[in-house]
Amino acid sequence: MRRAAGKYVRAVGGSRNAARAMGPSRSTATGIGQFAGDVAQRGAAEALRTFNLQSLAGAAASDVFVALTDVLCPDGGTIDEAIARNAMLETAAEMGAAGDVPFDALTPQALEAFFLGTISRSIESKLFSELGGKSIRLPSDVTAVRAIQRVLHDFIQGTVRDRFTASGQALATMPRVDVDRFVQTIYEQSFQLIQTLGEQA
Repeated sequence: MRRAAGKYVRAVGGSRNAARAMGPSRSTATGIGQFAGDVAQRGAAEALRTFNLQSLAGAAASDVFVALTDVLCPDGGTIDEAIARNAMLETAAEMGAAGDVPFDALTPQALEAFFLGTISRSIESKLFSELGGKSIRLPSDVTAVRAIQRVLHDFIQGTVRDRFTASGQALATMPRVDVDRFVQTIYEQSFQLIQTLGEQA
């Protein structure tokens, strides 16, 4: 699977093209990153006020993330927009299952985890869609397919977190105007690492 993922990045013309193909996901991640900075600098209620969601400041974090999903990537869009939406919803569900807390009690690190989780899952979904449709033949057994998805999930998650950590940046202190370019860089560098590790597999 790692080798196939690396071949996909090379086939589309490299990491920059792979990142460009994920416009809706990049826009969504930018919105999350800017929101995380607003929470750190202005507080949960004021950050949520931007979306008229200030009444949810003390609600369960997973509920707030679902509400944000409806704002940042509404239902009913294109396939790529659906990838972005599902990435947010799946990350919200995963974080909620790990132990939900009031949104206004979240740490900056927890908001970064949601940001990175959404990026990881969007890349994972894009790759699985492309690889399953073109590059590799998936098994008919559901359990086997889920095992492949888990391997891909862990690989992509580790790659994205590695690139974020290597950047030395923090969403809590990043100027809003810099978030979009930072997101583009994270996507590009993640795809570059996916290609490199795939070629070494």
